[in-house]
Amino acid sequence: FNQSATCSCTFEVVECVALSNCARFETIFVLEEQQQQTKMDIIQNVTQLTDITGRYLTAYRLQQQISSQRTKSSSLLERAGLTTWLDLPGAVDTQSNLDNNLADKQCSEIISLAQRLSSMDGALNLSSHLGFIAGGLAPRPNRPDRKVIFRPYSSRDAHILLQLKRTVEVVSVVDREEDGLESGKRSKNSRGRIKTLLDGALSAGKAARNEDIVPEIKQLKEYGSDGTPPKGVADVVAQAAIEKAVQPSVESCVARLTAMETADDITQLRQRVNEIASSLSQDSQNGSRLTKMANELLHQ
Repeated sequence: FNQSATCSCTFEVVECVALSNCARFETIFVLEEQQQQTKMDIIQNVTQLTDITGRYLTAYRLQQQISSQRTKSSSLLERAGLTTWLDLPGAVDTQSNLDNNLADKQCSEIISLAQRLSSMDGALNLSSHLGFIAGGLAPRPNRPDRKVIFRPYSSRDAHILLQLKRTVEVVSVVDREEDGLESGKRSKNSRGRIKTLLDGALSAGKAARNEDIVPEIKQLKEYGSDGTPPKGVADVVAQAAIEKAVQPSVESCVARLTAMETADDITQLRQRVNEIASSLSQDSQNGSRLTKMANELLHQ
């Protein structure tokens, strides 16, 4: 993606997964910047580029999947229930290599799809969003006009927890030999970010339905699994669930992600220091001493 002559970035998708059910279709990516020519005064454009990358990557793959099975009389943008269709057995093409040579019509469809998609980034935003989904507290994109009613005893609403567990099992992660450290890329410490996000969401979803953690939900027990409690009561209980279950889980998740990032930075710094120490001395013994001294200082 090249937004201007002063800011261009190349990204690699190192982790990805799709969360799809009757209420939503969401893709989660971990993007790693491969090449960068960015001036400090426009560094905020990188965030904008990641937003564009995520939306257009999703739109591109959606368009390619539909194109592989579409009928001549049906337009992609006229299809109803696009994401529901992708949930059908055998609907997703995982065997053939998708063609990168796009016709004008395909490009137009990708742009139209990308413009319809919304995105977010950052550990706090993503963790909060997934925590609300797992807790049954998030708005449903398929019913934007319907107010969310918190129903912690609903088996239907709790089904999202099983869906999240299954999603964790199919997270795709790039595997590199020697962790890619020689090229300055992230190490294995940085992998598992999406799993950490989904595990945090599961923790939030379970806690929001736990009477010991959120005793206020007992007020809704009389309405059972299928009943809908009064909105006023449900709103009060929902706020308690957010404060006692979702927010602590989000904070824990963000802390874990931050620790992963810090460990990665330390690994890269240590490698760089070792390279410098080795270059300063042609003598292997002196080089080993410098490396050992540098590592001791880093450990402190």
